[in-house]
Amino acid sequence: MNYSLEPIEANPLGKENAMHLLNRSTMGSARDDYHSFAALTISEALDLLLDAGVPPPPPLQIFGTDPNVPFGDTWVDAPLDGNVRFNRKKSLRSWWTGTLLNQQMTLREKMVLFWHNHFVTETNVVGIPAYLYDYNVLIRQYATGNFKELTKKMTVNTAMLRYLDGIKNTAASPNENYARELFELFTIGKGPLIGDGNYTYYTEQDVQEGARVLTGWKVNNSDLSAWFNTSKHDTGNKTFSDYYGNQSITDQGSNEYSVLIDMIFDKKQTARTMVRKLYRWFVYYQIDEEVETQIIEPLTDTFFDNGYLIQPVLRKLLSSQHFFDHDFRGSYIKNPIEFTLGTLRKLEVEIPEDLMSAYEFWNLFYFLSSYQEMELGTPPDVAGWPAYYLEPGFNELWINSATLPQKAEFTSRLLGNSYTRNGITLKVDVIALAEATSQPSNPVILITELCELLLPVSVSSEVIDELKEVLIPGLPDFEWTVEWNNYLGDPNNTTLKEAVENALGQLLDAIMHSPQYYLM
Repeated sequence: MNYSLEPIEANPLGKENAMHLLNRSTMGSARDDYHSFAALTISEALDLLLDAGVPPPPPLQIFGTDPNVPFGDTWVDAPLDGNVRFNRKKSLRSWWTGTLLNQQMTLREKMVLFWHNHFVTETNVVGIPAYLYDYNVLIRQYATGNFKELTKKMTVNTAMLRYLDGIKNTAASPNENYARELFELFTIGKGPLIGDGNYTYYTEQDVQEGARVLTGWKVNNSDLSAWFNTSKHDTGNKTFSDYYGNQSITDQGSNEYSVLIDMIFDKKQTARTMVRKLYRWFVYYQIDEEVETQIIEPLTDTFFDNGYLIQPVLRKLLSSQHFFDHDFRGSYIKNPIEFTLGTLRKLEVEIPEDLMSAYEFWNLFYFLSSYQEMELGTPPDVAGWPAYYLEPGFNELWINSATLPQKAEFTSRLLGNSYTRNGITLKVDVIALAEATSQPSNPVILITELCELLLPVSVSSEVIDELKEVLIPGLPDFEWTVEWNNYLGDPNNTTLKEAVENALGQLLDAIMHSPQYYLM
């Protein structure tokens, strides 16, 4: 294992390195993306991936009728209306799924999902679609920006104020929900329990005083904004534990939450906790002593010394010899969103352009991921999806007796052209995928290059032979060459075309049913 954070020496990246980088930093990429990145240096590749990209247009009124919003217009600034809340939620989840699917070649969407798993909100708890959209815009704005500034903005975000009861937190009746998660999950973390009410990096006293700091914040449903109600704020001194030097926050009104966050971020442990989460998101879920010493600690210094800017950490990690070590290729189980949307992207499935059909298909993909136990917008609790924190299994939890059949059914149905919305059927152009290989008439080259596209590691000659039995069962190689060339000679012949399509469909189905396809 290579534990160096020095950049890899490949110049240019080459195909295998490009595929590993894009597999880990995007929602899945098509063949042309891999080839274009293969020609870049690692610095050039990261310049593209770390680019903020162009913000997507807002979600639209598509489903049902809305008295305030015509079909095809956005509802995000429209008056709140409980009668259309369900349809706006449906629009939002479809739009978000479509935005992930139609990612630009940056890692923004991967980071948006990361922050959603970190600063968790749940759709049905927040309830109001406009606030959920505001939350999405916030994490998108700071996706590769400044973690401390994002934490400050998130603390007074309308969706978060509703989700963790910030709007109920008053001087007369303090509510500790957000303050507790701010310390435990969103920033510094617990650490080992070392005494009654003492979690190493914060104490119960800190939670209680933090809750007092955060009193007085409300949400205005008329203009969809957060605001500070001075009369509901605790103006007394708040004194924190000796871990924070018994620091006191005096009466500073609406600025107190910012002072509290500055206090927490002055501790390098906050940087260390977040670096571990980033490592588990992009590299591997297990962090042993050598990784802690040689990777986590230097990255923690980078994060802290750069004032919690995320880009320097990601640039160092994703360019490192450690990240590109071959032991990590095919070592990480795709989450359900990566699996579902990545499949669509790798197979270059075209989604209809008309709004109604596009939104209906995006809604379908949302449900297909949900069936695999990853519901976008609704992690199971405030800690996020267990696959990113629950020891010892971590992301192995994505594979179980309930999710495996769902994955297999999805790929088979997709190849079988059985997903239809608004009279339009999704189709995988298997012939186009074959034609994009360097020699589609040669079964060994065809299978090898399709495996390179779909699998994270090279396959053995034995696997190639097994897949040939799927493509041309019991027949010599030249039979496929003859079958392919016959089709090329008469592409309008339905019988010849269907024979080639069926063989290629069975081949792709076999590749995507292999255990390696679930990995990246």
